[in-house]
Amino acid sequence: MTREALRRHVSTRSFDKTAIGRIEVVIAVGVLCIAVWFIVSALSRARTAEAREACLGNLGVIGAALERYLNDNDNCWPYVSKLASVKLHDPAWPTLPTVLAPYTGDKAELFRCPADSRALASDNTLREKFSTKTTWYETEGTSYEYWMGEAYAGKKVGEESLSTAAGFGLGRADQPLLTDFEPFHEGDGGGSFNTLNADLKPRTTRARKKD
Repeated sequence: MTREALRRHVSTRSFDKTAIGRIEVVIAVGVLCIAVWFIVSALSRARTAEAREACLGNLGVIGAALERYLNDNDNCWPYVSKLASVKLHDPAWPTLPTVLAPYTGDKAELFRCPADSRALASDNTLREKFSTKTTWYETEGTSYEYWMGEAYAGKKVGEESLSTAAGFGLGRADQPLLTDFEPFHEGDGGGSFNTLNADLKPRTTRARKKD
């Protein structure tokens, strides 16, 4: 083999080795990226599940506190305002955290969903005090919306108008008493609500898919 031929042969082999080395690096980087994606996705799912379970735990404790309240108040539902910022009665009804404070040990954090998030509209009067991105807990003192203020207020359990009507189909077990203000938790159709129904048991309800 002549020197020129030998030089070309060695050069070609060096090029092959360099090309193979680069391919191996690209493959390794690709595998690493996929592994990182799986790890990040798993951690995200774990955080989502943890937040949902913590929220359900909060609602369970709130349900137990509300049951103690009912036992101490002739089994009558409390007068509860839906929002601290909305005054519909004079004098204003208190919010549920205030009503249940003696039964929760003043643990206000029970009313904060870990996944709580809120974006205030540009014309929202709360913008005078809070930033655009905030939480329902920060602005209203609770992440949860009380639904049965007017329908239940002051009435005995079992004597509410909904209890004698068809209701939602399953009686107290199917009547949402307290829910997340928004579908904070990931799920089908863009999120899910955690609820405390009128039987005082927490549940998760999937949000409907948007058209």
